[in-house]
Amino acid sequence: MFVVLFALLAAAMALSVLVSVDRQFHDQIVQFANSDIAAARAGYNAEGIKEAEEVIGQRMTAPGASDFFLLQQNGHRLAGNLPPMPERTGVLTLPMPGAISPHAILGEATYLAPGIYIFSGSDLYPTRQARQHILQTLFWLFMAALLLAIIGGVLVSRFFLRRTDAIAKACRAIMDGNLKTRVLVRGTEDELDRLALTINSMLDRIAGLMENVRQVTNDIAHDLRTPVTHLRHRLEHARLMAGSAEDYDKALEAAIAASDEILALFAALLRIAQIEGGARRAAFAPVELKDLLGQLREIFGPVADDARHSLTVSAPENAVVRGDRELIVQLFSNLIENAIVHTPDGTRIELALAAGKDGVTVSVSDNGPGVPENEHHKLFQPLYRYEASRSRPGYGLGLALVNAIAELHGARLRTGSGRQGGFAISIAFPLAA
Repeated sequence: MFVVLFALLAAAMALSVLVSVDRQFHDQIVQFANSDIAAARAGYNAEGIKEAEEVIGQRMTAPGASDFFLLQQNGHRLAGNLPPMPERTGVLTLPMPGAISPHAILGEATYLAPGIYIFSGSDLYPTRQARQHILQTLFWLFMAALLLAIIGGVLVSRFFLRRTDAIAKACRAIMDGNLKTRVLVRGTEDELDRLALTINSMLDRIAGLMENVRQVTNDIAHDLRTPVTHLRHRLEHARLMAGSAEDYDKALEAAIAASDEILALFAALLRIAQIEGGARRAAFAPVELKDLLGQLREIFGPVADDARHSLTVSAPENAVVRGDRELIVQLFSNLIENAIVHTPDGTRIELALAAGKDGVTVSVSDNGPGVPENEHHKLFQPLYRYEASRSRPGYGLGLALVNAIAELHGARLRTGSGRQGGFAISIAFPLAA
């Protein structure tokens, strides 16, 4: 395709050059003819017909003048080397007397005075020879350029196909189960390198998701074993030991409670999957964070007081982000609940809002004992629970839900120490358009 396109463009260029050169030759012959006629006209105007005849005789032997002349009056030749001819004016192309093609005469014809007709022109054969020579030169240049284009096209195609074959080979290896395979990046930063980087990023993401699925599967199996085992033991105990309707009622209530715990676990997992799938993005609307944080303070302030904690909000200025208000409330509610549940009495919890040119950051921090830094990257994994919190109820899905909501809103999560020490989680939202 590249060679065909190149050939068409080269042919069009050669044709335009040929037409341009041919037009230049044509205009030059006509210009010489007009110059000869102008000299004859000047002689006629100065001294009459004899002077015009003399001027034509001089022009016939002068270099750089036309090849053929005719001065005739009333159909009789007065001067020149052409026989009398029908009187037509303008630019004419005439057959050369006694010659065959490709000889012909191109010239200009007009009247010096009523009845006095003049023609001046030149042989087109040299022009046609030059055009033929130019055409041959262009043809060989075209063939040479076409050969180079074919060679270049083959080399480029082989290079391109070799790179695409490498990408396809890597993808086939991944399809066969070798998930650690990656597409080779040459460092040229061309289109194929950018494609390879994109594919590798996608593969890293897929590998991370599969590892996440594997981890979640193991955690679900581990965390469900205990409540299911308890459920079975209670039911079996009720079958063997219950002796009254009241005993059966207690056993059924305990079984229903255990079943509700299991159903709540699966409901939370399904909610995380729904959010990660982006189904809620269609409901995005502007959300004012200052008012939202103030409402959370009103809701969770009494809860924090009952747990002998203090909850404060620092929002000196308003900021608007685009998102799902219900999910954003869920995000901050989970963070506040975690801070209340997993910190000792007397802990200070602070929500801080800071707006900048690049986005809005909201941090939830406390002055509690904190979390070891080597555990930070595990906190947002589904069903992961920090060792110190395993004695408390729950399945370790709160921060996984926070992470899913943040990703849905294009926000970045960061963990570290807050202004009070302890532990802090910041969420950096992009500004609303």
